[in-house]
Order: sequence, then structure tokens, then C-alpha cells
Amino acid sequence: MREATAITTIPRPAYRRRPALLRFPKAAVGLAIVALVVLLAVFASWIAPYPPTEMHPVDRFVAPSQKYLLGTDFYGRDLLSRILVGYRVSLLIAFLSVGFALTIGGSLGIVAGYYGGTVDTIVMRTMDVLFAFPVLLLAITIVVVLGPGTLTTVLAIGIVYVPIFARIARGPTLVTREHLYIEAAKALGAPSFRILLRHVLPNVSTPILVQASINLATAILFESALSFLGLGAQPPYPSLGMMVSEGRNFLELSPWPTVFPGLAIVLAVLGFNLIGDALQEILDPRLRPTWTGS
Repeated sequence: MREATAITTIPRPAYRRRPALLRFPKAAVGLAIVALVVLLAVFASWIAPYPPTEMHPVDRFVAPSQKYLLGTDFYGRDLLSRILVGYRVSLLIAFLSVGFALTIGGSLGIVAGYYGGTVDTIVMRTMDVLFAFPVLLLAITIVVVLGPGTLTTVLAIGIVYVPIFARIARGPTLVTREHLYIEAAKALGAPSFRILLRHVLPNVSTPILVQASINLATAILFESALSFLGLGAQPPYPSLGMMVSEGRNFLELSPWPTVFPGLAIVLAVLGFNLIGDALQEILDPRLRPTWTGS
């Protein structure tokens, strides 16, 4: 009779699985809010019951009703229609400005961290100069010099965020460039551009993406603040900040033209903030709670 041969099975090391984004309550709520806001902005032209600039002089300052779900403003314009189109303007400016800052600032930070020396000194001292200005004051200065408008607002907010992304990208790059696989790639004759793109960028993308999600929320606030001062998107395009500014003088007579655009700003900012917080907890092991799910 043949003896059974004992087979020793070596257990695999237990790796902690990264929790799914939707398993975080704040992430699920944030994604739902952002998805709702984005859908409202994209389909604003079809959802809006009236054209956003159409005036109804007989229906000025009408309270929320079946005809006007969120009421009307001083000129009799439907607030719901203007808020929906205002979301489109705010999100467009926020995404373009953060995308600009992420591209320019992230590239400068990676280049400064990788090459070091004089390049690092020049880039980071320039970023320090930008950091020396209060962010809102710097944005207002850029808009005043270049003239108010949507494109100028994108540029102003983007320039304000460039040094933030540069610093965030530089730190991980300083650590990554010391790894052995970077030295091996250099020894094999790989060009610097290839090393930066294939080896450095994937290792620094996590903090950059987290910062981008958070900055989307503050970009909406910046755009609203500039529009409130009359320096953002210009008429006839409705902007949430401009709507709050136009209604502030009639708060006692009718609070709706100020309250509803203000709540719309809060809703969008809350959604992006929740997503940013959840991403930070998931991608940073020090902040992530113990996860035992399979």
C-alpha cells in the first residue's frame, strides 16, 4: 500500500484589500451629490422650464409656486432655470481652472523634485512668491488686470492653485527619484521624459488627485466670490455668485433670489468636499480605518 504523501501548502501572505470608494458613506453621499449637480448642469437646457434670461415683469419676486418652483428675481426671471445654467458655468470654470493648475503646477513640481539643484530652487522660489499673496487678492488682481470674464476667471483661479500642486507633486518626487528602479532606468539609458512619465508620475498621482478633488470645491467658492464682486462670468450668462449679489439688496422683500443660489453653492461644495475626504482616507493608510471586509 502506497503511503500518502503529505503536501505542505504554503499560505499566501495576507494583503489588505483597498476598500471600495462606495463603501464609505461620505463617498457615496458625495458621489450622489456631485452626480446630481453634474447631470443638472449638463441637461440644464432641457430641464430648465424657462430660458434663463427671459423676463416676466408682472411676476417679479414671486414666491416658490407651481408656476415658478423656486420663485423669481427682481426682473421676473425664473430662479430654477438660472440656477441650473449657473451650475454649468460654475462647474466649467472649476474643472478648467483645476485642470490648468494640476497640469502646470504638477509638471513644475515633478520637474523640480526630479532634477533638484538650480531647477528646484528657481521653480520653488517662484512658487513661494505666489504663495506670499493672499489667494483671493491674487485672483482679484489678475482679473482686474486682464478684465473680467469666464476665461479670465479660469486663468486667475488656475494661477492661484499652481503653487499648491507644485509643492504637493515635488515632495513625493524627491522620495521616488532615490528608488533603485529609477537608478536602473537611468543606467539602461532611458530618457528623463520616459522616466518621469512611466516611473515618477504614477507614484505622485495619488496626492495630486486628492488635492484636485478638494480644490474643485474651493474653485466653485472662488468663482462665486469673484462673480459676487462682478469680476467673474459676465451677463447674460447667469452665475450663482452673481445671483446672490443681485438678490442681497432685496432680502427683506424676497429672500429667494439669494437663498436658493446660496444653497446651490453649498450643495456643490459639500459634494466635492465629501469625495475629497473619502479619497484621502482610502489612499492614505494613516487615515484609513481598519478594514476587514473581503
